[in-house]
Amino acid sequence: MGFSRRKQETLNEKLLREAGLEPTQVLGDPEPPPPAPGPPVSVLAAAGVPDGSRVSPREWDATAVVKAPDLAGERVEFTTIPNGDVIVSDEAGNADLSPFADAVEQHVSPPYRATAVRQEGSLWGVGAKRIQVAEIPFPQGERLQFSRTGDDREFHVDSEPSHAPVPPELERIGEPVGDSFYVEAQRIDGDLWEVKVSPL
Repeated sequence: MGFSRRKQETLNEKLLREAGLEPTQVLGDPEPPPPAPGPPVSVLAAAGVPDGSRVSPREWDATAVVKAPDLAGERVEFTTIPNGDVIVSDEAGNADLSPFADAVEQHVSPPYRATAVRQEGSLWGVGAKRIQVAEIPFPQGERLQFSRTGDDREFHVDSEPSHAPVPPELERIGEPVGDSFYVEAQRIDGDLWEVKVSPL
């Protein structure tokens, strides 16, 4: 009498059988593992504060979450000058911004530039960056650029070459970094300017 030998079950076939799958069933590729969690996103980064401010979240000198129920709009930009006055550059309405100033001034002192963005409801994220402020009596333009390299000098007002006399304050601001330097000034209000200087 003839007989047939039973095929020995492989480990894979056993696992498939126990899982209720047919050995002939084609299995797809295994799901990729979930991505590793990245670094936590700051309140300001999540709110988009870096957009338009030219300051990345890591460059803020102070950040805070503030409750401001009376403030309209979605975004506020302001500068606090050395005497503590607040100059608003972008705001919807005219609500009191002192909650923002009080929050960041626990970590920084004037002068500073600040940006606040609404998070949800009355909660706002605010970041502040220390700045240098100078008094420059120059009536033209909103932005000044001055570079000095040896005897060569270039002066621009609102990104256009200018033959107006260079304010001596720009030279005095740049000279401490060396003989060759670049100074940029952005008007805050009146004769007050936010200035930045770098060596060339």
